Amino acid sequence: MAPHAQYNASHFHKNVENPADYYKEDFHHSNHDLKPSLESTSHMHEPLRVHVERVVRQYFALLGDEIPTDLYELILKEIEQPLLSVVLEKSRGNQTKCAQILGLNRGTLRKKLKTYGLM
Repeated sequence: MAPHAQYNASHFHKNVENPADYYKEDFHHSNHDLKPSLESTSHMHEPLRVHVERVVRQYFALLGDEIPTDLYELILKEIEQPLLSVVLEKSRGNQTKCAQILGLNRGTLRKKLKTYGLM
C-alpha cells in the first residue's frame, strides 16, 4: 500500500470501511520504513535528487502492481510543506527573508503558508 495515498485516487483498497483510518495507519508504518534511508550516514552527502529518486522508487515498490494517480501533485505537496516550514524556521519567521531564500514573491509565499496552515 502506498504511503500518503489519501492525496490521490480512491482506488486503493476499496474494501476498507473507513479509508481515512487505513491511510492514517499506513502512512505511519510507511513513513517509518522510509526514514532510515534518509538518516543513514552513508547517504548524508548525496545530492537531494538522489534522495528523491530513492523515495520515489520505494513508493513504487510499495505500490506493487497498483498505478498511482496525481503523483506529481502528491510529491509536490509532500515536499513543499516541510520546505516552507524549515526555511521559515531558519529565517526566524521573517517572511521577506524566507521569500528571498526560496526565490518566491512574498505574496506567493504568504498564500502557500496559508494553504499549509503555517501562519
